[in-house]
Amino acid sequence: MTERQHRIRTASGGTTHISVCDAEGNAASMTTSNGEGSGCFAPGVGIMLNNMMGEEDLHPEGFHAGPPGLRVASMMAPSLLLAGDSVRLALGSGGSKRIRTALLQVISNVVDFAMDPRAAVEAPRLHWDGQCAQVEPGFAETALAALAQRWPINRWPAPDVYFGGVHVAAPDGKGAGDPRRGGHAATVG
Repeated sequence: MTERQHRIRTASGGTTHISVCDAEGNAASMTTSNGEGSGCFAPGVGIMLNNMMGEEDLHPEGFHAGPPGLRVASMMAPSLLLAGDSVRLALGSGGSKRIRTALLQVISNVVDFAMDPRAAVEAPRLHWDGQCAQVEPGFAETALAALAQRWPINRWPAPDVYFGGVHVAAPDGKGAGDPRRGGHAATVG
């Protein structure tokens, strides 16, 4: 087995995210994926290049339908939430089609419901998959009953990696790693 074949076999699949903030207000948010890897590694760094040709909701007619030279879009959305000119949160997630809804729900929990990052990340999530509402436990039964009157619901028995894995850092030292994806947060001082 060549070294390249060994690296491909031993690489774990999936998407991961890291968010970093410091006390001076600097922030970085980076998402990378080995789940749809191209099999090609960047020389000298050991990072497999991505292959986002499988994102069918971004490319419903297939990635080949775009004109030559067009950059292929991705679901990955490393983000910074700003309050004026200041960073409030650095965040991002793995989770393919569920990245957008996972990020939106965490941002809403922070902005609209004044949750701290950990509570916002650990709160229950829902996702519309095109056929029914996928729902984690923890939502009010009255809200779920009202939702069920309009659309089908699939209730999950526990929080799950299906709903993304939002990792958050804030300049005030607060952060959260999503337990759905084995996330971790640490303050280094």
